Amino acid sequence: MDGPIPTRTDPILTLTQWLSPAFPVGGFAYSSGLEKAIAERLVTPETLQDWLADMLRDGNGRIDAILIRSAATHPDPEEVDAIACALCPSQERLLEMQALGAPFCAQLKANWNVAVDGLTYPVALGVGIRDLDLPLETGIQIYLHAWVSTVAAACQRLMALGQTDAQKIVANLAPLCSEITQETRDQTLDDLSSQGFAADITSMRHETLSPRIFRT
Repeated sequence: MDGPIPTRTDPILTLTQWLSPAFPVGGFAYSSGLEKAIAERLVTPETLQDWLADMLRDGNGRIDAILIRSAATHPDPEEVDAIACALCPSQERLLEMQALGAPFCAQLKANWNVAVDGLTYPVALGVGIRDLDLPLETGIQIYLHAWVSTVAAACQRLMALGQTDAQKIVANLAPLCSEITQETRDQTLDDLSSQGFAADITSMRHETLSPRIFRT
């Protein structure tokens, strides 16, 4: 069949499938530098929510939201992807985006016939949303929420953080995911910037952490 395969169900369910922990991209293997931050006692169960909120508002979260939006609307997703790679503050951030993007692209090609290959994770998602005409705002919201959920689950393996407290953090940050989605509605690649310096530095320092259980 030529061209993308139209979604056979509610578009929101397609997005939920793509961003589910069960979708085979391997998100469970990455901590976005949190492993190093926790090892250095920069993040504790009491400060984790604030750290994640800063990453959403001033770092990876806002950047990825703009990248998804740009990939869904830009005529050349490869140009968006090149910018995404160039702006990575560390080798591990680049590894995370590319290593998650490769299997995501493979699934889009195999199951939805989306012609996508070799793109970073947020850019590949934006292309999939565009090609299947899925709701962009909802996709960004779910993406950000899924990232918070994944990192909170990772932190449960790194510190004394129980399931109830982890889910409370996810619930508390859900409104921020929606807020960032709205704030980036009219933003473009020209608006890309990051103020998440502490998270960027711990991502760099994680490269030499030993022993470690996460790739980033």
